Amino acid sequence: MPGIIMVGTSPTFVKIPITADLVQCVQRGEYPATPTVVLAHKPDISEPDPSVRNEGMKPLDGRRVILQCYEAFKKFVV
Repeated sequence: MPGIIMVGTSPTFVKIPITADLVQCVQRGEYPATPTVVLAHKPDISEPDPSVRNEGMKPLDGRRVILQCYEAFKKFVV
């Protein structure tokens, strides 16, 4: 299952494999026997000032990188 986690305007793209075993364990409130490995991608935005770490699309330089990631992410949700 694809998803996007937003912190302000800074996205992190995730992909969570949903198995029948995972669904059953969640329904029963149990931990699955096998671990669920979540894949995540946080776009690498070069930020000159570390205090603006989660500013995402506010700096103009980061917008192109983030929008390219959104375009690439489309194939997982269509």
